[in-house]
Amino acid sequence: MSGSRWFVYVLYAITILFIVSVCWLFLSNIGYTDTQSVLELFSRPWFWKSVKLSLLTSCVTTIIAIVVGIPASYALSRFNIPGKTIIDVLFASVIVLPASTIGLCLMVAFQYEPILKIQQALGIRIVHSMPSIIIAQLVLALAFGIKAWRAAFDDVNPRYEHVARSLGSSRMRTFWKVTLPSAKVGILAGIVLAWTRAMAEFGAVLLFSSTFRNRHETQFSHISKFLGIDRADILPVGMWMEIEGGNIEQGIAIGFVLVIITLLSVYALNKISGKGLQTNKI
Repeated sequence: MSGSRWFVYVLYAITILFIVSVCWLFLSNIGYTDTQSVLELFSRPWFWKSVKLSLLTSCVTTIIAIVVGIPASYALSRFNIPGKTIIDVLFASVIVLPASTIGLCLMVAFQYEPILKIQQALGIRIVHSMPSIIIAQLVLALAFGIKAWRAAFDDVNPRYEHVARSLGSSRMRTFWKVTLPSAKVGILAGIVLAWTRAMAEFGAVLLFSSTFRNRHETQFSHISKFLGIDRADILPVGMWMEIEGGNIEQGIAIGFVLVIITLLSVYALNKISGKGLQTNKI
């Protein structure tokens, strides 16, 4: 048997082993929950409030990330900004740091005396409040989004922009009519990544925002009640609280809800990327 055939067999074996391992990772947890636990979970009001809170904060976080991250990514891709290498290292550090470390840094930063005085003047306190969930999610979602969006802009040939500019198009019009459509696939992929990262965030939110299910939001309670998210936590924090409270079956059930949401997001990402890569298939 030729060496190339053995090489193919080894690749197939490794791939099959990987697929089986991933499937076992999820299937092995099914035995720790049951239909009754799932139905009981779905009947609890705080669960649906948590779903609403998770979706709401993730969408708001993603919108902010889009508004801030896409222009920043374009600037990093096209302009000779001083210290660009340091900026790259900072963004990479945010991605690889433990999320709990990000939460700790946020907690210290928002209690730094000048920032604390601004909050006191406004009559608010960000740490352990509902808006802090969005801030904690935003740091990591923005880092992932910028990574994808900058790569998308880097893949767009600047010659197209130069041609548009030479024909009398302004820089802004060129950005909207030439650059963005050319980078559409990467932009959409970055949006999915940012949203998924915000939805799955746990460590930073737990440290910076704490939990709300067993206590009232004191500063933004009127907004929380109006939106129907009072006394609720995002789903990852809710899963941790259930397991910590001994309700392992319902904690695992929440975990499966997050798995389904993540799988749908990854599927959407693959569909988006697949459409963009169809022309490159051999």
